[in-house]
Amino acid sequence: MLGIIKDLFGIGKDSESIIRVLIEARKKTKGVKYRVLSEAQFNTSLILDHYMTRKADAKKVIGHLKTGHLSRAFDEGFDFRRIKKGRVTEKMVVNTPFLKSYTGLDCEGLLKRILLYIEQLKLLPELYDIEKTDRVDIRRRLENLGRRYVLFTRFLKSP
Repeated sequence: MLGIIKDLFGIGKDSESIIRVLIEARKKTKGVKYRVLSEAQFNTSLILDHYMTRKADAKKVIGHLKTGHLSRAFDEGFDFRRIKKGRVTEKMVVNTPFLKSYTGLDCEGLLKRILLYIEQLKLLPELYDIEKTDRVDIRRRLENLGRRYVLFTRFLKSP
């Protein structure tokens, strides 16, 4: 995963740097924006630090992923441009082929895709024995969620 982070952010970046971007973005906010960014920070830390670095159990990590504030923001019609205006550019997705479809998405579109991905991920332990099946590559799926959060952080940092 460190290679992925370096690909997206450049040499010398690590999960702490990514989480610091979310902390800084959150510090200047309140209300729905604060809660959505806090949830993103929590999930990013869970994936990059606990799962990828410290090898926490995948099933437990999935069970602790949070989506309540993000779901509520969508349900209540929150204007996601309040978090960040602009769109995902090709430069932001670098050489990560599966993220190329994210090019052109605004903040709402990006977070909507992340939310859908997490909702699908949360179903896996109920549908499969994720520790034994080879039908679901849970490690890759969690890494891909980490990549999505790295992209979100890159989006937040963009001018």
